[in-house]
Amino acid sequence: MAWFLTTVLFFSITRTLTAAECHCSTAAACAVFPSTPRSQVDDPDRCQEGWYGSHCQRRNIALGRSASQSTTYIENSVRTGNTEHRYDARYGVDGRATTDFYSKPLTCTNTAEGDQQPTWAVYLNISNTDKIQHVKLYLRQGLLERNRGMKIYVGGQLCFQWSMDTYPPAIADVKCQQALTGNNLTIQTSDYLTVCEVQIFVCSDGWFSEDCDKQCRCLNSNDVCDKITGRCSSGCFPGYHGVDCQTACPDGSYGINCASQCGNCLNGVSCDKTTGTCPGGCAAGWIDDNKQLCVQPCPDGFYGTNCASQCGNCFRSVSCDKKNGTCPTGCAAGWVNDGTCLQLITTEEGFNWGVPAVVVLSLLLMLIVIGGTIYIRRLLRTEEFEEQDVRGTLCGTR
Repeated sequence: MAWFLTTVLFFSITRTLTAAECHCSTAAACAVFPSTPRSQVDDPDRCQEGWYGSHCQRRNIALGRSASQSTTYIENSVRTGNTEHRYDARYGVDGRATTDFYSKPLTCTNTAEGDQQPTWAVYLNISNTDKIQHVKLYLRQGLLERNRGMKIYVGGQLCFQWSMDTYPPAIADVKCQQALTGNNLTIQTSDYLTVCEVQIFVCSDGWFSEDCDKQCRCLNSNDVCDKITGRCSSGCFPGYHGVDCQTACPDGSYGINCASQCGNCLNGVSCDKTTGTCPGGCAAGWIDDNKQLCVQPCPDGFYGTNCASQCGNCFRSVSCDKKNGTCPTGCAAGWVNDGTCLQLITTEEGFNWGVPAVVVLSLLLMLIVIGGTIYIRRLLRTEEFEEQDVRGTLCGTR
């Protein structure tokens, strides 16, 4: 039983994530994906480059993509080793997340002086159809006031903006006002624009929510749920319901849309909400068949756990109660009326007067009938002889 339930549980977990891929950096972590977080397997715990999260299920789709900016600041000083250094747009997606403008190697972008509308943009995969909602900015620590009124666009649609008297912190977690689809992200400000790193996070297939920390539970294993809402076009996996398919069926129901009712489980426990099986077997009076659904009652003449007990001697051969074996109409003649009708009626000496009494009465009745018949026949014959004698006498007289 324990092996069966473990198998069902494992199947339920893996079935809900068949569309998910492992992006952990080690085979050991992928071997137990997605049931075990990488932090419990790896030392150190790592994801493949550009992937984040407890299961490496969140991807930075901006990493290494093509980027541009409206102007580029060029510096030639001791800080750059007296060589010309261009603060190119590509540094904003090189994977080195810092807020130190002077970190080595130099890894921040910067627009040139006199730029009237400083702008930086990253171009995503042209076929990208993922909805973008979570963006993380690493800006220059210090001189943050240059970023007053900063605006962020996705595919030309406004994602988020600060008012002209406010500005983002050096590290800003930005949530778009709504999930947007687009193959580019653009940042605008009114003064020098310095970007040290931009990360745009989307969920791997099989995961959803802002932090991509919830697993899809779709009916169709090939269905990839909406990565923002968790909605499945094919419906929810058996045992779950709700818009995001995260709510387990209420106790007593199971299956697709929680439309099936649990059978009669032992001790009144609720059945498995995915398969409907009873974890501890069936309640008394119900058959524990191969499906373990416990919806079929014991056959007539049997009762109890696993229908293993036979009914007693009920009046008029009525079947007993299938749960406890009691006879609803009482016992047949000769059996103790103790509920189950399994004990013969006996005297104190131990002789049974139940069935023998019936037999004796039947024999007596038969003897009476036979004796009466013989008596009547003899009486009739006697009367016949007497009548013949009378007739003979009368004939002799004449």
